[in-house]
Amino acid sequence: MITAVQTIQNIFSRHERLSTASLAVILIAAMLGMGLISLASLNDKATKGYLLNKLEEERQELVTDGEVTDMMTLYARSIINIEDSVSGRMYKADEGDITYVLPVTAVAAK
Repeated sequence: MITAVQTIQNIFSRHERLSTASLAVILIAAMLGMGLISLASLNDKATKGYLLNKLEEERQELVTDGEVTDMMTLYARSIINIEDSVSGRMYKADEGDITYVLPVTAVAAK
């Protein structure tokens, strides 16, 4: 590092006219380099922000779809819906169709 500084000082001290022009070129090149780096960094941040917003919107849509699906599942499992769907296939038995088994006794005994 020290040798590089000494080399630069030697170049500037030998040719003063060259040193002023070289300094101007180095400053302009440094400014352009920093500008390009900052532009690339800002572009990368903007791209990531756009992607993040897009993914957040997609997530919100999926959450909404999941909530609708849960509501439809809860409705399908509700007792009112089950009674309505079963009542069309079931009918009340007549007195002659009912048989009671009496008396109730234990089958297995010691």
